[in-house]
Parts: sequence; C-alpha cells; structure tokens
Amino acid sequence: MPAKKRAFKKALVRKKRSVVQTARAKRKHPSNVQVLDKQEIEKTPITKLDEYIEFIEKYCDVDYTLFRGQQEDWDLLPKLSRLKVRIGNITQTEEAMLNDFKRLSKPYLQRVPVNDWEWLALAQHHGLATRLLDWSLNPLAALWFAVSQPATKDYGVLWVFFPDKKFFLNAETRDKINPFKEKMTRVFQPEISTIRIQSQSGWFTTHPYNGNSSDKPIDQIATYKDKFIKLKIPKKYFPSLRSQLDRLGINRFSLFQDLDGTASYVEWSHSLLFDEIEDTPNFKKRERAF
Repeated sequence: MPAKKRAFKKALVRKKRSVVQTARAKRKHPSNVQVLDKQEIEKTPITKLDEYIEFIEKYCDVDYTLFRGQQEDWDLLPKLSRLKVRIGNITQTEEAMLNDFKRLSKPYLQRVPVNDWEWLALAQHHGLATRLLDWSLNPLAALWFAVSQPATKDYGVLWVFFPDKKFFLNAETRDKINPFKEKMTRVFQPEISTIRIQSQSGWFTTHPYNGNSSDKPIDQIATYKDKFIKLKIPKKYFPSLRSQLDRLGINRFSLFQDLDGTASYVEWSHSLLFDEIEDTPNFKKRERAF
C-alpha cells in the first residue's frame, strides 16, 4: 500500500476514533461538553413535573446521575459544618457522637453495621450531624424533598450531579480508609441497612474535615465544580408539584416507610399546608396514592 494511502487511512481511523470518544464523553459527562445548554437550563425554573421529566430524559441518561432537593439554596455542605461544638474540635466531636450513637442504638437494630462508613450512613439517615451529604439516584424523590414543605424563601433548588467514577468510594476501598482521616471529597453508595435508605435510593458525598476547618461546598471544589447543574423551583409551584408527585406515589409514606412517615402522610392527606390553602378546591378531593 502506498505511503500516502496508508497515511490517509490512519488519519481516517484517528478521526473516527475521535468522533466516537467525543460521543462517549457527551453521554457520560454532559456537564463538561454542554456548557451553553447548562447556562440556559439553569435559567429555566422547574414549574411542571412533565418539564422536569423531559429534562431528565434529555440530560441525565448517564450512569450514576445523582440528585438532591433543597427547600432553600443552602451550600452543599453536611450538617456537621453548621454544628457548634461544646468541647474539642469538629472531628473529635463527630467521632464522640458516633461512638455514643453506636452504644445507644444497638438495642433498636436488626443488623449491626460492620464498619464506620455504615455507621455514619445509618446515623445520617436518623438525623445525626455527620460529614455525609445526602443524594439520591431517584430524581422524583429529590424533587419531593425540595417541595415537601412550604417554601421559606422565594425558591427551592434541585442539584443534579454527574460524578466521575474515579471519585467513588467502593466497598474494597472503604475497608482501607478511616472516614475521619480521609482528605478527599468522595462519592459512595451505602449498604442497604435500613428500609429508608432503600426507599430513597440513597447515596452520599463524604466531606473531609481537619480539626475545626470545614470543607468547601462541593460545587466550589475545582475537581467537581463543572459536574453540577442547579435548577430553581419558584415557591408558588411547590403545592402543585407536591400534589403531582403524590399522584405518582412519591410522598412521605413511600419514601420513609415507617410509622412516622405513615402518620405524617395520613395527616397531610386529610389537611392542608399553608401554601395549599389559596388553592383549596384542587386539594379538597386529593386522591391518595395508597
């Protein structure tokens, strides 16, 4: 084969490979390659459930897209960052709290966690301040967490996160890493130790702490900052979105699946939150999903 023909063939192969790699990159990391789309998306608020589902189908068709709904536009930091400790520094306090939680919670557990990562996940889901931040694989569950209660500000937010797998904390890695000494912000899926974690499709980011200094919000860390899309939800749409989600079976009963969740759902089914009162006719005949 003549040299020119061989060179042309090699160039054609390289071009095809480049096209394939670009296509794969777009599928796997839409937040990196669709910057203009991202800017436009973030200008468009969530007002209807079908618009949100259309967004998910268009931009979130990748492995392990994570979602987080917030009633307000809080920083992406764990509850531990807001804790005012009595004695010692924040890391010492976190370890002391977890040790107390281990000691006091065992009589209530059907299965005892096998390591500190599992203990942290369990404690986090029961309200203890930890270095973990909640995420979900379920985009509808995340939206419910944003709108489940009346808004306290002008809008809530829904974060969409496209993490690279290289930052995942897998089962083998967790056994070798002390969570209180980890220096990187990581992503991990907890063991299904409670029905709540399972029903909420729970995942976590774990944030490093060094004594009294807290980590930056994850969306401001250079490694991660181009992996996020932030959607706004104007407060006037909270009631209608809440009702639409309930008709699809996304509510406190389905996401918590315990007596507290059942009681809260039953009460809501027969009463109105204050942001629902203005639109009472639409809620008087609310159809319960269960």
